[in-house]
Amino acid sequence: MTRKPATPQYAYQGDPNASWLRNRVRRHIGELARIAPFVIVSRAGILLLLTADFIMLGQSDARETGYYSLASAPFIFLMVTGIGTVQGVMIVTSHRFGAGDLTGCGAVWRRGLLWAFLMGSLLTILSMQSGTFFHLIGQEASLADGAGEAAFWMSLGLMPNMLFATCSFWLEAIKRPKPGLAAIIAANIVNIALNSVLIEDSGADGAALATSLARVFMAAALILYIWNLRDRDAFGLREPADPGRGLFLARWWRGSREQRKYGYATGVAYGFESASFSVMQLYAGWLGYQAAAAYGIGMNLTALLFMSALGMAAATSVRVGIAHGRSDYPDRALAGWVGLGATTVMMGIVCLVLTTSTGWVVSLYTDAPDLIPLLLPAVFLVGFIMLGDGLQIVLSNVIRASAEPWIATFLNFVSYACVQIPLGYILAITLQRGVQGLFEAILIAAIVSASLLGSRWTLLCWKASRGTS
Repeated sequence: MTRKPATPQYAYQGDPNASWLRNRVRRHIGELARIAPFVIVSRAGILLLLTADFIMLGQSDARETGYYSLASAPFIFLMVTGIGTVQGVMIVTSHRFGAGDLTGCGAVWRRGLLWAFLMGSLLTILSMQSGTFFHLIGQEASLADGAGEAAFWMSLGLMPNMLFATCSFWLEAIKRPKPGLAAIIAANIVNIALNSVLIEDSGADGAALATSLARVFMAAALILYIWNLRDRDAFGLREPADPGRGLFLARWWRGSREQRKYGYATGVAYGFESASFSVMQLYAGWLGYQAAAAYGIGMNLTALLFMSALGMAAATSVRVGIAHGRSDYPDRALAGWVGLGATTVMMGIVCLVLTTSTGWVVSLYTDAPDLIPLLLPAVFLVGFIMLGDGLQIVLSNVIRASAEPWIATFLNFVSYACVQIPLGYILAITLQRGVQGLFEAILIAAIVSASLLGSRWTLLCWKASRGTS
């Protein structure tokens, strides 16, 4: 027998009034404060694995940092795309949870694990071809060889990372984010310990292998945790997700259609965005290994902070998804706007720190004299980038949680594929602005994306207020 989530304390009755708004806003702020910090640190922890590698490599050898930086370009693209393809687990689980269907939540998790395994296998095979890809696009031979070897060891962590993301998304959707955070913290400790041994002997290859082993650890830990939940029977976690006659894969394919639909749209959107950043990394590689290393460090900082914004986006989309699941559209709108406001405050603080303490932030990554002049203007721009990027990722997630998976994807394509990629080439290569030009292009694309998505979310809320959602 399933348990339904508690009935909302402040049920919507007619047009919202001041008391209703006040109570609901307090409730959403309270829920974000309870969930978001754990989700934010968990998302950031995924990139902290790479950050630790960059920092520990950056204190030793700029060339090894360049290898690792170039290797991380296709890896981050595939990893972020993969995370997107399993995000349907979070959206559909939040809808089921909002409707009180706990056994349906459990079925989503079971289906999601198989999807993560299949997609992870495909992405791992693609990642292992990175060395060949670097040579085909004209990267300098020694840089392509060194980066290709590091990319091979990185690729071993792709599938475990997707399994971890599936479990983490599911737990967050049922408002239990702490286990995912604990797993990622433990994985970072494992990674740093392994780095201290492997980097000295194997450089970038050792750092990549250490991180892959840490990803295996965190995936296994979270799967075992969910499998042994105390209320696993209420969720039906050990029951077949798609019982019945016929081939298992056919039944699974039909049963997982809804979550795959959201996963396709989110994966394509994340793919557009991360691909545009990876193309910029290739531009940086054409400028030399110092530029490749500097862009990689700046991009790692951007990605780390982006994961923090992605955590806020995930927490907000859970609130939006639960409200959508019970067809409470005024509450859905409030959940989205509260999340956007909280993200603006958080990213505003990030911007202030990066623009006033640029030199200190750079010193955390490297003391190499050939990298610092390239990094100072890049890190300064990252502060402003995060304002736009933080808002656009929250907007993308709340639009998808409102059952509009493909519109956000299209707007992401316009912003990153049509604006950022060509503009990056023009500023960095044609106008010879180098690494700084790459980050200027990223800033412009983030502003365009946030503006387009913000317009769509505003229209969606207006339509809901008129009863046309």
